Amino acid sequence: MKCSLAITVFLWFSAIAVSAQFFKGGVKGGMTASQVSGDHLSGLDKFGFYGAVYTMYPISTVSYLQMEVMYIQKGSRSIPGEKNDYFDYKFALHYVEVPLLYVYNISDFFQHNAFDDVLLYGGLSVSKLVGYSETQDDQSLSGSYNTRYKPVELNFLAGFCYPLTSSLYATFGYSNSLTTIRSSSISSSNGLTSGQYNSVWSLGLSFVVW
Repeated sequence: MKCSLAITVFLWFSAIAVSAQFFKGGVKGGMTASQVSGDHLSGLDKFGFYGAVYTMYPISTVSYLQMEVMYIQKGSRSIPGEKNDYFDYKFALHYVEVPLLYVYNISDFFQHNAFDDVLLYGGLSVSKLVGYSETQDDQSLSGSYNTRYKPVELNFLAGFCYPLTSSLYATFGYSNSLTTIRSSSISSSNGLTSGQYNSVWSLGLSFVVW
């Protein structure tokens, strides 16, 4: 699997190099705050980071398609305290993710300079689970039902990019699983087992390299 992933990434970069006259691209990275819907915890208490390389193909003068290869951390956490009876829980998920985004420059809709080159984006991604850990009170839950993770997830993504310079952008994003990351170990009122989903907010920087 690792070999196949490496070959895919190599071929992707080779295609970019061959078609460099049509493409732009860059790198991006930053912090994530995440939670898992369906685990009966609340709050974006799991912090992590992401990093990606991307390429952009123009569709028009104000829009383009963007494809990325990204490493991203997701999961959830319960910070022990009086409100949760000092429940200490950490759930970390590590993904290699491939988003395909539609990006649009909204400056044409506004006359105010503050909106010049502000980019909105939305799209889908496929994530491959490459690592995980789950602990409660510093004890591993590797042998429990809760470790039956789905190897692949499909996500919806949306966000915007604000220009700091001609090639540097501040990025703000949100993503949510469209498919379950695993079945919940807690049954619902109708006796069925519900699923769990990743929800992630991100803040970072994006730099157009070529």
